[in-house]
Amino acid sequence: MDDETPGVGPGPLVDRIEGLEALVAQLRRELKRKSDTQKLKQDDKYATDEGRRWPSREEQRAGLGSLAKWVDELQMQYAAAGDWLVPCWWQHGLAVNELIALRTAWLGVKTSDEPNAALDWHEAAEKCRMRIRQSIGDGPGCTPVEHYSERPVTEDHRWIEERELLGNQLTEGPK
Repeated sequence: MDDETPGVGPGPLVDRIEGLEALVAQLRRELKRKSDTQKLKQDDKYATDEGRRWPSREEQRAGLGSLAKWVDELQMQYAAAGDWLVPCWWQHGLAVNELIALRTAWLGVKTSDEPNAALDWHEAAEKCRMRIRQSIGDGPGCTPVEHYSERPVTEDHRWIEERELLGNQLTEGPK
């Protein structure tokens, strides 16, 4: 027995198959989005929302070994000697946080379905390099041969005075 309806070509069947393929692709994207959201909720223990915190210096140091290996590979691939990252990068909180974010994005490129993921990573990497270069160069002024310690802004007397003033305003209310 013939399954085809007389006078009807394969066109409607192809349309239905393409429609189903589009629905399957949409479902896959939705599942990936939900999965990614769950991963973010599980991995996002260092955000500043209530009940969350930044990693301590000890927690940062615990992950420095694998980050340092990755940074060495990054330097071998992308940087000339003394280009943007000073050897004491690991002693600068902003540089460590930027490099952690850059590495996280780099790891995500491997599993991304986006065709421009690698290009987007390179653009983000350049912005990251500029921020690190600026923060270390304009901040403590480290060089490839000399490290200068950072002084947290929260230890500056002006910061302390303004923070106290803010605290007074909050407890006294508007005048």
